[in-house]
Amino acid sequence: MRKVLLLAATTSVLFAGADIEPLVDYDKQDVEKAVETVKEVKPAPAPVPVPVVCPAPVPAPKKEGPKKWYVGLDGMGASFETASGKCNELAAVVAKLGYDFNKYFGIEGRVGYGVNEADHDAGGTTKIKENYGVYLKPMLPLGEKAHLFGLLGYAKAKVESEWGNNPKEGALAGEVDEASPSFGIGLNYALNDRWSIVAEGVRLLHSVDSTFSKYGGGTQAEDDINLDTYGLGFNYKF
Repeated sequence: MRKVLLLAATTSVLFAGADIEPLVDYDKQDVEKAVETVKEVKPAPAPVPVPVVCPAPVPAPKKEGPKKWYVGLDGMGASFETASGKCNELAAVVAKLGYDFNKYFGIEGRVGYGVNEADHDAGGTTKIKENYGVYLKPMLPLGEKAHLFGLLGYAKAKVESEWGNNPKEGALAGEVDEASPSFGIGLNYALNDRWSIVAEGVRLLHSVDSTFSKYGGGTQAEDDINLDTYGLGFNYKF
């Protein structure tokens, strides 16, 4: 009995002299700390939308069609023929302005001036003063770069004949200033999309009449007068 009382008294003293820590619920603390941590974490700012800029569509380069207008310059030899004879050593320059509607048909205007005088078979000298013409121009393509062309139109020309310094009997002097149908043919070869070289022959006057003064007195009527030109030149398209 004494031993039981002593054990009880000792147990009371131990409990009375010591602080008893309460039991800690560590799982609950971890949850509370996690909640507080979540509350402290601030949400990331929403991303600012970046506008998407679409580049403007670039139009495809417009393909140019064939150029239609052109100008040209020809150096021409010329032959002036009357019933009394010929003058074959004349020369002229011809300027041209034309428009091609397509590769088969165009129109062309011309103006030319003589650059020399030459002896005529009948005596005296002859010179082309000026000429003008308007033409229809049919064309026949010969591949990508070349084409044949014809000229069908109307022209006016002025040709002057003089007795000269040492005229012979029967030499003619006078002026042919006439208009007539005019026609020709030529070949055009393109060097590039603008420049081309041209070879051609054109009858400016066809079978016209005129009256000349004859050296030594009197006059002489000449019929079937023709003026032909032939030469080379260049055209420029724009």
